[in-house]
Amino acid sequence: MNVLASFLQNELINLSSEAKRKNPEIKEAAERLLYILRALKERENVAVTDGVDPVASELAKTDEALKPFIMACETKNAKLIPIAVPCLQRLIMHQAIPEGSIMMVLKTLSDLINSSMELQLKVLQTVIPLLSNYRSIHGEVLAEALLLVFRLQETKSPVVNNTAAATVRQMVTFVFEKVSSENDKLVKSGAADASGPRSLSPSGKDAVLLFKDLCLLTSGEPSAFLSLQSLPKTFGLELLEAVIAHHPRLFREHVDLANLMKERVCPLIIKSFSERVDFPLACRLMRVVHAILKQHHDILVMECEIFLSMFCRHLEPDHAPLWHRVLVMEVYKSLCADSQLLRFIYRSYDQKEHTTKIFHEMITAVRRIIVSENPALLLHPPHVTPAEAAEADYEEQHSLTASGAQMKLQCLDQLDKAEPPHIPDTYIIFLAIQCMNSTVESEAQFAMPLLAEASTPTEQHDDIILAIEMANASWAGILAAISFLVTSSVDDDVFAMVIRAYQSITSVIGLLGLTSHRDAFLASLSKSCLPQQAFAGESAGTYDKSSSSGHGAALTALQARGAGIVLTDRNVLCLRALINVAQCLTPVLEDKAWYLILETLQVSDKFISAGKTGRKEQSSMSLLGDLKDPRSRAGSLAVAVPAAAHMENQFLTLLLFTKKLFEGTVSMQDRNLLEFLRALCRLARNSTSGTGAPPPGTTSTTKESPMKLADEKSFAVSKLHDVALLNVSRLIKNADLSIWDFVINELVDMAHAPNCAPSVRAQLCHTISDILLAAVQVADLSDPAIELKLLEPLRRLTLNDGNAMVACSPTGDFEDRDKIAKGVWFVEVQKSGLETINKILQTSGQHLSTGWPLILEVIRTIGLSRVRKQAAVDTKTVTEAGVDTPAQSSTADPGTGTSKAPGLVRVAFPCLQLICTDFLSLLNPTVLHQCIEALGSFGAQTDDLNISLTAVGLLWSISDFVLTRRQDLEEEKFENSPLKNGAESTSRDSLAPPREPSLSSRDNLMGANISIKRSASACIAKLKEPLSKQTMDALWMLLLGHLSQLCSDPRPEVRNSANQTLFRTLSMNGGKLTLEAWEQCIWSVLFPLLERVQMSSDGGNASRSGTSATSPSAEMLNSSVRNSPSKQWDETKVITLSGISKCLFDFLPVLVELGDGFDRAWALFLDYIKSWCLGGSPEVAMAGVKSLRSLVQYPKNVPGGHVAENVQKHLVKLMRVAWDVWAGIGTGIIAGSDEHALLADADNSADKPTMTVQTTPPTSILHGFFTQDTLTAYVSVFLDIYAVIKGTMGLFEIRQLLDTLSNLLLYHTNPPPGATASRIRADFINDVDNLTPLQAAVLDLLTSNKLEIDTIQGAPEITITTIAWFIKLPFARRVSTSPSSSSRASTAERPPPPAEKERGFTYMALAKKSMQHLVEIFDRYSGIKAIYSSRPFEVVIEALGVPMRAKYQCPAPGTKDTTPLWRSAANTFMTIVRIGLGALRGFVADLPQDVLSAIYMKVLDTLEGILLPSSEPPSTLSAEELSADEAFDISVLTTIESDIFPHLGQPHVPETVLTRLVEMIGSGSRRYTSRLEGLGFQSQENLGMLTISGGSSNYDTRDLSSNAVNSSTARLETIAKVRGTGMPNDTGGSYPLGSDVIPVTRENFAVNCLETIFGLCSSAKEDDIQTRFRIAEVVGPVMLNKCKHVIRTYTADKQSYGKMPLPRVRNEEIVLVMAHLQKLEMRPGVLVRHLGEDKMHPLRSHILAGTSAHLFALYPVLCDLIAVIPRSAGSASASAAAASGGEGADETAVVQAVRGCLSRVGRELGIE
Repeated sequence: MNVLASFLQNELINLSSEAKRKNPEIKEAAERLLYILRALKERENVAVTDGVDPVASELAKTDEALKPFIMACETKNAKLIPIAVPCLQRLIMHQAIPEGSIMMVLKTLSDLINSSMELQLKVLQTVIPLLSNYRSIHGEVLAEALLLVFRLQETKSPVVNNTAAATVRQMVTFVFEKVSSENDKLVKSGAADASGPRSLSPSGKDAVLLFKDLCLLTSGEPSAFLSLQSLPKTFGLELLEAVIAHHPRLFREHVDLANLMKERVCPLIIKSFSERVDFPLACRLMRVVHAILKQHHDILVMECEIFLSMFCRHLEPDHAPLWHRVLVMEVYKSLCADSQLLRFIYRSYDQKEHTTKIFHEMITAVRRIIVSENPALLLHPPHVTPAEAAEADYEEQHSLTASGAQMKLQCLDQLDKAEPPHIPDTYIIFLAIQCMNSTVESEAQFAMPLLAEASTPTEQHDDIILAIEMANASWAGILAAISFLVTSSVDDDVFAMVIRAYQSITSVIGLLGLTSHRDAFLASLSKSCLPQQAFAGESAGTYDKSSSSGHGAALTALQARGAGIVLTDRNVLCLRALINVAQCLTPVLEDKAWYLILETLQVSDKFISAGKTGRKEQSSMSLLGDLKDPRSRAGSLAVAVPAAAHMENQFLTLLLFTKKLFEGTVSMQDRNLLEFLRALCRLARNSTSGTGAPPPGTTSTTKESPMKLADEKSFAVSKLHDVALLNVSRLIKNADLSIWDFVINELVDMAHAPNCAPSVRAQLCHTISDILLAAVQVADLSDPAIELKLLEPLRRLTLNDGNAMVACSPTGDFEDRDKIAKGVWFVEVQKSGLETINKILQTSGQHLSTGWPLILEVIRTIGLSRVRKQAAVDTKTVTEAGVDTPAQSSTADPGTGTSKAPGLVRVAFPCLQLICTDFLSLLNPTVLHQCIEALGSFGAQTDDLNISLTAVGLLWSISDFVLTRRQDLEEEKFENSPLKNGAESTSRDSLAPPREPSLSSRDNLMGANISIKRSASACIAKLKEPLSKQTMDALWMLLLGHLSQLCSDPRPEVRNSANQTLFRTLSMNGGKLTLEAWEQCIWSVLFPLLERVQMSSDGGNASRSGTSATSPSAEMLNSSVRNSPSKQWDETKVITLSGISKCLFDFLPVLVELGDGFDRAWALFLDYIKSWCLGGSPEVAMAGVKSLRSLVQYPKNVPGGHVAENVQKHLVKLMRVAWDVWAGIGTGIIAGSDEHALLADADNSADKPTMTVQTTPPTSILHGFFTQDTLTAYVSVFLDIYAVIKGTMGLFEIRQLLDTLSNLLLYHTNPPPGATASRIRADFINDVDNLTPLQAAVLDLLTSNKLEIDTIQGAPEITITTIAWFIKLPFARRVSTSPSSSSRASTAERPPPPAEKERGFTYMALAKKSMQHLVEIFDRYSGIKAIYSSRPFEVVIEALGVPMRAKYQCPAPGTKDTTPLWRSAANTFMTIVRIGLGALRGFVADLPQDVLSAIYMKVLDTLEGILLPSSEPPSTLSAEELSADEAFDISVLTTIESDIFPHLGQPHVPETVLTRLVEMIGSGSRRYTSRLEGLGFQSQENLGMLTISGGSSNYDTRDLSSNAVNSSTARLETIAKVRGTGMPNDTGGSYPLGSDVIPVTRENFAVNCLETIFGLCSSAKEDDIQTRFRIAEVVGPVMLNKCKHVIRTYTADKQSYGKMPLPRVRNEEIVLVMAHLQKLEMRPGVLVRHLGEDKMHPLRSHILAGTSAHLFALYPVLCDLIAVIPRSAGSASASAAAASGGEGADETAVVQAVRGCLSRVGRELGIE
């Protein structure tokens, strides 16, 4: 049915009923319209189509539809009018009245304006659709409609007045929008031009008339179109502002409207401002002016000039009240943000003659407000009391803050205020700052894109001229304002806004070429970068034009008053702005400007490096914003940023910005780079002499000030270093190298300057070094001139003698050179030069060719100056061998007279060492001779012993090189010679020792020297001959002469060097020895050497300690002393062991031929290794283990990869001896631990064996001096031994191996006294995430199939037991190591255990890794019966149960593997139990019942740890972690149900086992605990559990009711007693209702336990009926007891609570239990045994054997439950309330569940 017709019919019936007595004509008209509507209804056969209502279209043809309603309105009847007006509104909305009747309708509505408020509002609602639906309304009709609304707006009702005002605005807007839409249609149709003026349409005429009337009414004149006499001026201005602001296009398209605005609106505004205006009127006038300025400035140029000039006058001091000036500034704020408008203002007014300089006056006004409005307020922060400062969290207080200076709503928008609002004192200043910032941004937005373009056409050129003129007009005011604000008390947001403007205007002015203006801004900005205390004597905003730096005097004052001056975060922000400006202006800056910038950066760098920073170490977001974008919106600064504390350090950010500035020099052009380098060099020269020295007029104190510490290095030199490196390729590849020479000469001159500070001199030397290194990398060294050009600065720097040096000397004469060389600082310069040589050799030594003599000459000069005076006999010996002695040298280092000269040796020698190791092949014989002479001088020097020893080694390296080169030359000559055999014989005879048997080994080694009879001059002369074998012989002779001199040195270190020489000689020449010679060498040289070393070492220790022997701990104490005699003997031992081991390894095939003699030697040497390992220091122990490893690895590392046949025969015998020694070392390590030693001392058991093979793994931590590296290496030795003797290994050896490895894992290294932190960390590796090397080695040995245990009976069992023991290591105990009173060990023999012993290994990673391997190994050997019969299976379960029971008490996991240890153990346990129980089925018949029971009970004990943990989760665990732990427990429960229950349900498993597991799950199903239990009241559920587990199986359902009543009564009495009186010891008083219930932590787990119990009773699973039935028989009673307990306690507490709701967990529990009871299909017959079979009542037996037996058993308690539920719970209203949740929902669910249960009972009985 049509909606309109339906509505009208209803309303007409009501109208007819009301008018039938007094107004029959209305009744008749209404019935006539009803008849028409019925007729239309009968004709109507289509719905509304195309948006046209057929009923409305028919009604619109006549006035019949209007008559009854018009007549009703004319009656003034209070009952008829409310019916008629809505009907008229509905007809208008559906366009159901003819257009000709609109005026009649409006007249009728006009008569109703004096009616009630409801009717007035209805009339207003009717007028709007009248205009929107009938768009042809114009002229008089439109005026009548507007007049109607205006009259309603004059009513006294606030509601009607406000509604009418809004309607007026809407209607006025509609009129003008109608004109806009008509214009758009004309443009689209092509009937009118889009941009030209148009003729007025009817709608346009209406708009013009309406706008004119609004102007008249606002001016106080009567209107002509609206027939309205007056209108509030404020309301008229609002309407004018809406039209002008929202329809700017109409004023351009229609001249009449523009003329009205020009002739009416503008004079009205000017006249109004000339009078005294209040705030509401002024606010609206300002809005109209703002709209004109923003939208119509181009058509009202003169008027806008008047407005802007008037605003400037209003801003003058005392010219207008504050609120009036604020309104003007708010308008200015909007204008300044419009870049195009600002340019229009400048073009229209400032750029033309005889016009007001509006733009300049605006800037002046803004500057005046900022600087002069309230300068005292801004220059001084507000005074706060200490209490206020504490409340402000000690933050600095500011006079002007962005948050405090702003208003929530600007004054222009506060149209509802009759009086001026409260305006903060700083609001107008903040507006001025925003205007200034917007002006700067507008100029930047205009100028930057123009300057960035490459081409500049005429138009762009004009724009650039405009930008320059605007900058000229505004720079002075902006500079004054910004300079004032930088030093004012403003907050961070305002300061950041100012700095952004600072940066933008400086960049714009600089790029526009205004040099003087730019320098003024740079000088002011540079001053702002430094603390204000440095410029206390200068006025803000000024700069020193006479100073070359802009503020040089201020910087000097700053250095003089350094104390108390700090660099604040605002200075940092200014510095960042300065850097950004410098980057932007790089193409246009000269050296003077660069100097100012760099000097400012230098001073700020001193503050930062010295830590002279202000209160804020973290920058706010506003201060760290991107300052590079000059167009950043200033309005965003007012928003507080809460993330300020998380920003990076602002000073590091500044350093990053500074770094980028200097990195930008790479992209500079050569001219710009030159300007930059000039400024930087000038700054460096000025800073080199003054840095580090106290300022003039100050005195130096013993305690250096922070400013002085900050001046240790030169900022300018550092940056010169960086710039030179960045541009080194440009410098060195320049054609004339002029820039290169300039930079190097400047640096060398500054380095040789006498007044240069030491730290700066070192910095200069470092800079020279880095530049030379970088240049060498990029230069073309194939050119000899370039190579010498790069190396010559090093000779100049070190002032080395040479012809070239004098010509290139930076001093120019010898007097200056000597003066420099005598300076105490010159040694440091020499060191730098030598270090540079070393670095050049490391990076580019392979490319050098002509520079080697220069380098070696510089190095050799240093060594000769420090040579020790040799004895005359030594000098004579060396001279005879042809070696120059140090005394014969005529040159000396210029700086040898200083005390720091010895350090030069340590710097020079690495250069020589590098040459000898890497570049010998590049040297010719003459240069090689220079190298040998240099090595001889360094070997003889006395400043550094290590250098002497290294020089000996290098001489032997050169010896090898010379011999190798000689052999190559000999082979080349042999291949080219026709007499090969003769040549070969001659070659071998020339160096090989004679083969006479009587000749000693010493004679063999020195045979080559005996054959050399040449003089020194002959040797040197041969070096100049062409390269040949004789040349190499001459070099070798010269080398041996130097080496013989060094071998005569009596120092102990040289003794060790001699040892090394001995073994190296044996290694090189051992292949030439006979068996007799080898035997003599072994028994006459090697073993006597071992004995002498042992006796000398023991004798030295005994003489120092006063005893004949020392313990290992005392030996370790003595050995830990650096450079002690015992330490030196340890080194000798290490060298001796390694040397003998290498000899045995290299020549084993030869030595084996000695037979029994070698066997004795092998056993004796291995015994020495064991003795020295156990009785020596950690270093000796490691050396012994390495020696043993090198020997036993012979089959694997044998040269050629094939073991000789003679060695293979003796290999097993030799390795069995090695096994015995290996086992003895392990036994000795364990027996020598502190714990074993203390126990031995306490028990007086010195004669007892030190160690026996254990049958059970150890459980306590051990401590000793053996390092973890030693133990790891020791374990790795076993595999090499085992690879040979594995066929002879038995169970005893395997058990001995496992016991040794287990004890080693518990071994902790005692840090020796004075051990370094790195040494301690090496022995105490963090093993939370990763295995230690020792743990990894042990675990790999046992789990990687390297140990063949399958063939050894009993080996798999003890291996599994050992790996399971690893899991318990995180819980290993530490025994007391304090010695007893009866201890035999003295303090010297056994020092007290250090505190580091408490830092033990966690074994976490080992335990987790062991679990993974345990699964694999157990799965591999699970089919062995002994795994179960001999209890390894139980041991594994028990080991996994330790972390499972500990749970939250386990050690914390690591950061990589965050899985808790107990969870890993639980996963491993479930896997192993599944494997073990599955394999156990095959051995059930063969194993005793007590073994099976022990296994099952062990499994249950472990499961109890995870199901019912005794530990509570720590408070640090998050909710997500607790949820994850609970989910894991639920997964374990699921695994138990699926894997463990089927096995435990087997017939051979005792029922007590199954019962215990069910009881554990039942205990886990508890949803809450009660505080009553804590007071001694046992849970009814626990009592029930005890009854089932230990009571009788007879059960009578008739006792349920009485039991329930008794228990309920007792519970009520107990609760009432406790809650009413409280307990004596209860500090919290009595418990109110519900407070005694505490939900468990794992509620979801409890729910799953309960569901598991119901699931085990259910008949759903039919996989193994017998097993399932047996499980259900055990679970059924538990389920019944659980349900009975829940229902009983709920029944009892429901009565005690009354109308109070029970706790949530109680309601959820009863709902869950009842839901499962209702759904449970009980496995038939499972309750018969529990409830008892009654043959007298077969029906009872039948019922209790069915699927609903549980409901019959619980029937009494269900009845009791129904009794306590309110009757309303099951009603329809309760069901509706249940949908909304709450306790009512739970009660309804309980009732429904009980109803379902009773229904099932009825169905079982057949009565439903």
